[in-house]
Amino acid sequence: MFKENRSFHRKISPESAFISVVSLILLLILAVLGLFYWSVSRMSTDMIMKEAHRIKARALAQAGVEKVLVNIMNQYRFGNFDVSYTPGKFTVSGTDKEYSIDFGEGRYSVDSVAPYSVDEKKFQNIPYFKNKVQIGYYDIWQIKSTGEVKQTSTKARINTLLKVIRTGVQY
Repeated sequence: MFKENRSFHRKISPESAFISVVSLILLLILAVLGLFYWSVSRMSTDMIMKEAHRIKARALAQAGVEKVLVNIMNQYRFGNFDVSYTPGKFTVSGTDKEYSIDFGEGRYSVDSVAPYSVDEKKFQNIPYFKNKVQIGYYDIWQIKSTGEVKQTSTKARINTLLKVIRTGVQY
């Protein structure tokens, strides 16, 4: 009734065994190369994401500096020449809220705004000369701001100087 299938019991020739072994070795080599390529592309993608987060953090820190710049210019227009800031100093006026802002993926915070000083000398109310004629005064402010991307806790810190020239009478 049933016929015995003898095709499974035939002998493998040396040529087909060699081809099978070479195919297996080539398949293993291609698998290793594929894993290597996947690993390298994943590492480069991770590096690209880290660099993108560093750029975002720097941009957020720069946004903090720009906010301080706007605030300083407005205060100088109102005649207020002391715009020093340390966190927690202006809880009533809302400056703390303005200097610590959350954005979609990150935040910036202004760490301090202080008169620039070197060796106990503050650069405030320094006479400003143009062509050997005094035309006003200048102040130099040191601004420290931090930007942070929350997703990866990447932080960037900017420490910069801002020179504000207050001109009086110009000839």
